[in-house]
Amino acid sequence: MSVVNVEEEIWLWHYRFGHLNFKSLNMLSSEKMVCGLPLIHCPQKICEGCVIGKQPRKMFKTAAPQRAKKALGVVHSYVCRPFDVSSLEGNRYFLTFVDEFTKKIWLYLLKEKKEVFSLFVKWCTRLEKQSEWKLNILRTDGGGEFNSKEFHEYCAAKGI
Repeated sequence: MSVVNVEEEIWLWHYRFGHLNFKSLNMLSSEKMVCGLPLIHCPQKICEGCVIGKQPRKMFKTAAPQRAKKALGVVHSYVCRPFDVSSLEGNRYFLTFVDEFTKKIWLYLLKEKKEVFSLFVKWCTRLEKQSEWKLNILRTDGGGEFNSKEFHEYCAAKGI
């Protein structure tokens, strides 16, 4: 049996508990909440991992700048990759449209990716009739389902 230095043992427990502070480790030990945990004292050394983890970072902006000035000004669309398991109706994909201005989301289930264009045309036509607004910009990830010749021709004809 090897002898472990007491100083090394407290650091080992500090690491095992995910860099828990030594005051809390001491409380766990004194209250006998952990079997085998020795009495812990606060070492003179500072844990480099804890120092790095507590370094401040630049704050994220509270809100991203909005490009759209009106509803349907900018709409983001995405087709999710196929699910491993189909839905009860045999759908393996979903298509989303997100209006940047209103934050409204439309979600459609699809059996195949080739349904994207026809669904987009129906969605666009219904939306324009219901709201009397025109879709200006459609942002996508550039996936193949948005790059067909008929998709580009339709968008060009509609001024999208």
